[in-house]
Amino acid sequence: MGTIGKGYLKAIDVIGKFCEILCAVLAMLMTVLVTLQVILRALNMPLFGIEELLTFPTIWIYFLGGACASFTDAHIECGLVGAVSKNPKAVAAAKNFANICASVLSVYVLKWAGEYAQYSLKLGKISAILHIPMPLGECIIFIGLVLMALFTVTRTIQNLIHLKSVFTEGGAV
Repeated sequence: MGTIGKGYLKAIDVIGKFCEILCAVLAMLMTVLVTLQVILRALNMPLFGIEELLTFPTIWIYFLGGACASFTDAHIECGLVGAVSKNPKAVAAAKNFANICASVLSVYVLKWAGEYAQYSLKLGKISAILHIPMPLGECIIFIGLVLMALFTVTRTIQNLIHLKSVFTEGGAV
């Protein structure tokens, strides 16, 4: 990918790998907390506030997981053109059209997510039981969407470069 800097792609790769590791750690934390809650309830000693605490890593996994799916290009897609046509140009063009639509949409929703993050920070809400600052759970929406947009736009640029090679050199998809 000569037109995208190697340093930029390396930074994207590091950020994406960090997201994957963070999601794995959060999933393990959630598993430990749920297991602890089940054991303590079985012993008739429930730990107060675990349900509330679990909402934070759940929200983080949801939005960082979306970013990871964008990073690995593993999100759900239909791929009808590839099933119907074996023409590499048609398949590459359809993939690029989908990537461009996803990039535009992901950048478009950042405005609302940013406004919501600002609102959350300004309000300064705290959770009911453990008094955890709510922006910890609410601002990840903006962070996750920024990462999704970053990964999607990067993937779109890579696919557009590949599309150019398909059309100029008749390369494979």
